[in-house]
Amino acid sequence: MLGNTILIPIMAVAIKFLTESDFTTIQMLGWRSILVMLVLLPFLLSQKIRQEIFQADLKAHLIHATLSLSSMSCFYFALRTLPIVTVTSINFITPTIALILASFLYKDKVSIRGWCALIGGFLGTLIILKPDLTGLSADMIVVLVGSFLAACTNLAVRRMPARSSNFAVIFYLTCSGMIFFAIPSTLDFRVPIGHEWLWIIVLGFVALLVHSLITLSYRLASSMLVGVLDYLRIIWALGFGYFIFQESINLVDVMGVALICASGFISFSLTKPAGQAIKKVL
Repeated sequence: MLGNTILIPIMAVAIKFLTESDFTTIQMLGWRSILVMLVLLPFLLSQKIRQEIFQADLKAHLIHATLSLSSMSCFYFALRTLPIVTVTSINFITPTIALILASFLYKDKVSIRGWCALIGGFLGTLIILKPDLTGLSADMIVVLVGSFLAACTNLAVRRMPARSSNFAVIFYLTCSGMIFFAIPSTLDFRVPIGHEWLWIIVLGFVALLVHSLITLSYRLASSMLVGVLDYLRIIWALGFGYFIFQESINLVDVMGVALICASGFISFSLTKPAGQAIKKVL
C-alpha cells in the first residue's frame, strides 16, 4: 500500500498530461486496457494460471469489474479539470462510505462515532469543493460518485471468494476494460505521438501495479492498516500538484482535508480487526 501512495498520484499526473494533449477519458482507458492485457497474455501460457481463471467465480468478478471500472472512469474524468489534491482528498471519504454501506448490507450496527465520521467527512468534502448557490459542478459530482463506487469496489474485493486468485481478479478486470473501453475507443481511435507514448505507457504500467497491489493489500492485511497507510497519498498529491501543475491549497482546504482524514481514521478504528492491528503496530 505504501507503493500505491506514490503510484496513484503518478497515474494522476499521466492523466493530466494526456488531457492537455486532448485525449478523451475513453481513449485513455482504452489504451490502458490494451497495454495491461499485452502484459497479462504471456502468463496464460501457464497451465496453473489458466486453471485459476477457469475456476474463478465469474459472478463475483463481474460485480467487481463493473464497480471498479465505473469508479475508475469517474476519477479519470474528474482529473481532467479538478486539482490532483482535490480528487485525492475527496477519495478519502471512501472508507467512511464503506462503513455505512457495510452496516446496511451486513446489518452491522453503526455507533455514534461512525455517524460522526460520516458527518465529519461530509463537512470536509463541502469545505474542499466549496459549492456555490448553484450547487456542485458536474466534475465535483462525478468525483463524489467515484468515491461511492470505490467504497463498493473495496467491499467487493473483501468478499471475493478464495478460489478467485489475484491474477484472476486483474485478468477479468482487464477483459472487462477491453470490452467497455478499448473496443468503443476504436470509434475515435488515436495513436499517441512523441511524448504522448511516454504517458500512455506510464498510465498502463502504473495501472497494472496499482490494481495488483490494492488486491494484495486488502487480501493479505487488515483493512485498517491498509487504509491508514493510504492517507500518505495526500503528501504526493500535494507535491505533484504544486511542483508540476502549480496547484495550490489554502488553510481552508487544509481544514477540509483534516476533517476527511479524521473521519477515515475513525471509520478504520471501528472495523473488527482494528484493535488487533493497532496492537501489532505498537
